Amino acid sequence: MNFVFPWFFIALLSLAIPVIIHLFYFRRFKKVYFSDIRFLKQVQEEKSTIEKIKKRLILAARLLALFFLVLAFIQPFIGNNSAKNKGTSAVCVYVDNSYSMGLKAGGEAALAIAKTKAKEIAKAFTDNSKFALLTNDADGTYQRWMQPQDFLDAVDKIELSPNVKTAKEISEKAAVLFQTVGAINKRAFFISDFQKNMLAPFSDTTYTSYFLQIKGDPEKNIYIDSCWFEQPIFTVNATNKLIARIRNSGTTNADKIRISVKINDAVKAIDDVSIPADGNLTDTFNVSVSQPGWQYGEISFNDYPITFDDKFYFSFNVAIQEKVLSIEDVETPNNIAAIFNNDTHFSFEKTNKGQLDYSSLKKYSLIILNQLTEISSGLNASLKEYLDNGGNIYSIPASNANINSYNTFLLNVNAGTYGALQTKQGEGTTINLNEEVFKGVFNQIPKNIEQPKFTKFYPIQANNQANERELLATNSGTPLVAKFDVGKGYVYLQAVPLLNSFSDLAAKAIFAPMIYNTAVYKKNNIPLFYTIGKDNLLEVKNEMDNSEMVYKLTNGKYEFIPENRTIGNTILLRVNNILPTDGLYNIVNNAKIQAVVAFNFDRTESNLQFADNSLLAKTFNQKNQIILDNTQSNLSVAVKHIKDGIVLWKLCVILSLIFLLIEVVLIRFWK
Repeated sequence: MNFVFPWFFIALLSLAIPVIIHLFYFRRFKKVYFSDIRFLKQVQEEKSTIEKIKKRLILAARLLALFFLVLAFIQPFIGNNSAKNKGTSAVCVYVDNSYSMGLKAGGEAALAIAKTKAKEIAKAFTDNSKFALLTNDADGTYQRWMQPQDFLDAVDKIELSPNVKTAKEISEKAAVLFQTVGAINKRAFFISDFQKNMLAPFSDTTYTSYFLQIKGDPEKNIYIDSCWFEQPIFTVNATNKLIARIRNSGTTNADKIRISVKINDAVKAIDDVSIPADGNLTDTFNVSVSQPGWQYGEISFNDYPITFDDKFYFSFNVAIQEKVLSIEDVETPNNIAAIFNNDTHFSFEKTNKGQLDYSSLKKYSLIILNQLTEISSGLNASLKEYLDNGGNIYSIPASNANINSYNTFLLNVNAGTYGALQTKQGEGTTINLNEEVFKGVFNQIPKNIEQPKFTKFYPIQANNQANERELLATNSGTPLVAKFDVGKGYVYLQAVPLLNSFSDLAAKAIFAPMIYNTAVYKKNNIPLFYTIGKDNLLEVKNEMDNSEMVYKLTNGKYEFIPENRTIGNTILLRVNNILPTDGLYNIVNNAKIQAVVAFNFDRTESNLQFADNSLLAKTFNQKNQIILDNTQSNLSVAVKHIKDGIVLWKLCVILSLIFLLIEVVLIRFWK
């Protein structure tokens, strides 16, 4: 127990006054006349005993009344030092407005309860306190210090949001706010359902943190957290497999949930699935498209009561044709041309390096340096620009290659280099199935597969081990084919020309799909989908010559002009948190659709796994971190007790009055 005015204990000396009165006043003798004194002794004995009890009770009542009256002035309390807490308070309240707060808790949405609790917290403080409100939204309207009434009005305006923040991220925002205010007492209140994915411990000692959990009842929630196509390229009227990963994060089984897949608002596939509680499955849908261009995809189902994640959007582009260019010195065998000529998705071209139009390189998905004797300085500069804009290069050296010219180019783009020609027999040992160029080629390598053999080769040397990946390893110590991550593209180096006197690589089954996939897999492909709040930077190919053109993001209802920057052949669009909803958005320039991007809500919020009291106490276990009781009917009283301690002076006044009343009753009615 603590005391506000402990020096007032000296007033307890006043307790001597009733004792003195008792000792001197009640001992005064009175003369009583009796007509008959036969029973005097008996009456005196009986009356003396009763008088003693009465006088002692009166004395006790007086002492207790005076004692509690003195305590009322001393102001005892249990808890914090009230003298310290008389200064100005700065109160920062975080209200979790993520979609999981839409769950019902006792018939009322958790967010509505959280807003009520936020108001009760405000009422526990004096009018000269300052308040700040934090939510998951990056809204500067809330992130400032407000007067009590402005704070209450701001709380009323909170709505559910797709954004998600961890406790640590919120604490960092609170710390920044507290640095801008001069207050003796700094308190931050975190009101949330505290999903496990938002638990991130922090240990800021500049303010006191309080945690109040308000959570709904999650019976079940079905959601799709990802999707992808089995094949990386899509062609018109060809069937491709769309694979979706579906999860049930609830506590009950989900039976016969109908999943439908739409492409351009046309239903392409339907399936009924059952998912056990806290389980997942991978479902496959066969889809096709009838026209080229950008495609609008949607996977949907009905899942009450949590509906914000019932749709999953994706987009992809079906190109009419992608172009592959082979740059040659002289006419070469058709080993390369045969790989692409039978596929309508690719247009294969070849040109002599002396007739090459450098300005046209950017339109090709893959450029093959097909057994060039040397790489000129002009070609060197153009190829570097091509890589910077996201192109892929496959290098096949000539039998009489000028390796120095090759290495000048390779060093310029920070790729590996070639060593001097070696005459040495060897063969392939390992095919790197982890690389995407072999995706779909093998499920597993056959035991009897014929590995390529070689008798002469140019050793591939890695200048930077971090960006090298071997595709075909050999027993010679250097790879037969290696991949280098360069700028926004890839450089593939082959150690041997396409001549039988060097190697039989071109005749092996692995060669054709490997070359084919180097044109398919590009680093700067627009992904099937983005996540709101996480993926804020979009890369789009710049197909406009006018640099003054304005890129817009629109879904038909909303239209935005994101921050954009041009880098070579690429436009970078920064969306940050400007998107109000999920869905499919067109990137438009001069009324022409440049690309279509799909944005989905963060599926982290869909995983309805909440922390229990023990996990909360374990996560937030610092001395200045307090877990509040969420069963309090009126949080305002509890916060006052925490803020000021349990104040006892009112109780002392009441007890003092009670004992004074007892004294009056004893004197007046005890005859």
